[in-house]
Amino acid sequence: MSPKDSDSKTKRKRSNLILVVDDEPDANMTLKILLEENGFETDAYTDPVLALQSFRPGKFDLLLLDIKMPKIGGFELYQKLREIDSEVKVCFVTASELFYEEFRENRQIDEKYFILKPMKNEEMMRRINKILQEYE
Repeated sequence: MSPKDSDSKTKRKRSNLILVVDDEPDANMTLKILLEENGFETDAYTDPVLALQSFRPGKFDLLLLDIKMPKIGGFELYQKLREIDSEVKVCFVTASELFYEEFRENRQIDEKYFILKPMKNEEMMRRINKILQEYE
């Protein structure tokens, strides 16, 4: 066994794959295209129930989840996905500034894990890359 293998702090590299779940088809497709143009593989769903059914542990580097969705909201979906993969990272995406502020204030979740739509592509990629780098 190499020293690297025995180092419990060494995390294995995931698959460079991002899961996008946004019930708005245009926003979903825009995120998918942006991520793929920037070198990421992307699985994208407009139905959070299908995303949950298809989810596999260890597969994704990051979840990009819309907050307000029918059937299962983004926060509930995240909790269910974390039960399957406790190491998966998340960034919430929302167009609702009021909902974003209310949740951030009440739950004390760091602002860096939220993206308020619309956001310029360069800023979106800067934020996503920064989140991913924190976990390497």
